[in-house]
Amino acid sequence: MAVYFIIDRESEAVKIGRSKRPESRVATLSTGNPNPLELMGWLVSSDDSALEAALHRAYAHRRRHLEWFDIGTDEVLRELQRHSGFVPKHADAFEIASYDKDGVPEYVGVCKWADFEIDECCPFCGCMAGMYFNEAAWMYHCLACDTLTNFDELAYREGRADPND
Repeated sequence: MAVYFIIDRESEAVKIGRSKRPESRVATLSTGNPNPLELMGWLVSSDDSALEAALHRAYAHRRRHLEWFDIGTDEVLRELQRHSGFVPKHADAFEIASYDKDGVPEYVGVCKWADFEIDECCPFCGCMAGMYFNEAAWMYHCLACDTLTNFDELAYREGRADPND
């Protein structure tokens, strides 16, 4: 099981809970709740019950109701980074959202609620352990999903490189 963080976008309260499928908890919790909910991320642990209890204790002074806490995105981000957690990623993190004033493309990014650099979060699996530069291969590597890339697919999508090279 995983320990997840779900935010209520109206009240900004964050639920810390456990589930085998954190992505499905948003739909379940949305039943009877008029406010929009969003999965912020989850932690994988060999003892999810103990991890959830530890997080509840750590934020007990900020408990709003049951498993809902008045913690912000900074605290959630800190926990995801500390435990090499995961964020739900966009279908295509490399989709160009816009261009800046210099014509440099700005991408959709890994997730909706935060903007990450590649050394912070893997754009392929959403792992908060990030991508590490492997000097031997001269590529970036994610330890969670084992992706090894030099991000040439970005150049191909933008028409800056020939995929047959």
